[in-house]
Amino acid sequence: MKKLIMLFIAFITLIGCGGGYRQEENTSEWGDSIATINNTAYYWLQLADDSARISAVRDNQLVTECIVRGQVYGARQYDDGEIYILCGQNQISWFDVRNIPSKIDLMTNEKWDNYDTSQENADAIIDIGM
Repeated sequence: MKKLIMLFIAFITLIGCGGGYRQEENTSEWGDSIATINNTAYYWLQLADDSARISAVRDNQLVTECIVRGQVYGARQYDDGEIYILCGQNQISWFDVRNIPSKIDLMTNEKWDNYDTSQENADAIIDIGM
């Protein structure tokens, strides 16, 4: 009986020690953390299926924000000073953090259905095949 009580106490102790462990989350009031570049943190907050907000925050103060409209589902740091936006329909969009636009309008599903790549004025069109 004494061994059973000791085993029970050891079990309770292990549960108590493990219960305080939490995995660090990169989520704040601004959204999910994308990157930290030059003492500025960048956050992604999904507003709806077709819109999101990227916020630049320094010293817990909002520096600037960008509203992204289109079929978007996330953003990541691409390089030291660039962030790319993950979009539907094999789209990708990126910008330099030194020049954050106030809004980005991406192609909607309806626009993609009516899009003619032969009218595009570009050297190459790359299908990233996501």
